[in-house]
Amino acid sequence: MILGIDIGGANTKITEIENDRYKIHHIYFPMWKKKDELPDLLKSYNNDNVEYVALVMTAELADCYKTKKEGVYDIINKVEQSFNCPIYVFDVDGNFLTTEEAKKNYLKVSASNWVATGKFVSEFIKESCILVDMGSTTTDIIPIKNKKILAEKTDLDRLMNNQLVYVGALRTPVSFLANKIEFRGKLTNLSSEYFSITADISLILNKISENEYSCETPDNGGKDFKSCLTRLARVLCADLNMVSEDEIIDFAKKLYNKLLNLIRENVDSVSKRYNLNDIVITGLGEDILKDALTDYNIISIKELYGKDVSLATPSFAVADLLSALKGRRFP
Repeated sequence: MILGIDIGGANTKITEIENDRYKIHHIYFPMWKKKDELPDLLKSYNNDNVEYVALVMTAELADCYKTKKEGVYDIINKVEQSFNCPIYVFDVDGNFLTTEEAKKNYLKVSASNWVATGKFVSEFIKESCILVDMGSTTTDIIPIKNKKILAEKTDLDRLMNNQLVYVGALRTPVSFLANKIEFRGKLTNLSSEYFSITADISLILNKISENEYSCETPDNGGKDFKSCLTRLARVLCADLNMVSEDEIIDFAKKLYNKLLNLIRENVDSVSKRYNLNDIVITGLGEDILKDALTDYNIISIKELYGKDVSLATPSFAVADLLSALKGRRFP
C-alpha cells in the first residue's frame, strides 16, 4: 500500500492506494491548535501493509511556526515518527526527495501540493491547460503547457502573478470580498469583524452541503441555514429581527458575485499571459468555479474521478505519482 498524505494548515487528507483500489480520508485538523497531536493522527493510518509514504504539505505556513524551515522540519519529523517505511517528499520541481534531502531543501517542499496536482493533471488528464483548484482556504491557478508546469515556485511569487488567490469555499472572511455593498438601494459599509465566512455564503446558496461545512464557524454556532443567515446579518451589524431572510439571501448573492469576479479576473490574467483556454477544475469549490469560468472549456476532476478525489486531489495525485514511479500505477 502507498499512502499519499497532504498536510494542510486546516485539513489533512490521506489517500490509500493498494492494487486496484483506493480510499480517501478527509480530516479537519487545525495545525495551529493541534500540531503536537499530528503523530497520533498519522499513526492511526499506519499498518503492516503500508510500504511507502508520499508527502506534500502547506502547514509549514501555519502561525504555530515562526519560519517555513521550522515548519517543514517539524512536519517531516512528525511523519517520520509515525511510519517505519520509506517516506518521499514531493518538491516544487516535481521530484520525490528523501526526508533528509527535503530538510536540506526545505523551501522546495514548502507548499508543493499544487505541483503534485499539476503533474498529475499534465500526465494523465490534459497536457496544456490551466489547473484551478479551489479548496476551503485558497485557489490555485496553475498554467500548464505541453506537460510543463509554468507556475512560479513560491507562494509569494504565485500571489504576485495571479496564480494564488487567498480565497476559498469555506474559511475566507466575508470582509475579504468587499468593504461596501449595495443594500436597500444604498452603497453600504460592511463590518470587518470576523463575523462570517464564505462557508456561510456557500451553504446559503446551495454550493456546499451542511456536511461539507467542515471548518469551525466564527461564532462556534451551528452550520444550518438559519445560523448562516444569522452570521451574515452581523456583517451588516444587524440581526434577523432587523433584516429579512430574502434580504440576507440577496446580500449573499452580491458577495458571491464578488467572489466569482475575483476568481475570474485572476484566471483571465493567466489565460491571456499563456494563451490557454482549457480549464481543469478540482476541489471543494468546483461548483463555484463552474459559475465563475463560464467562458472556458472546463474539465472536472469530480466528473472524471469522483467527488472524493476532487476533494483531496493533492493526496491522491502524490500517491498515484509515486505508484507510477514504482511501476504499479493505479488503473
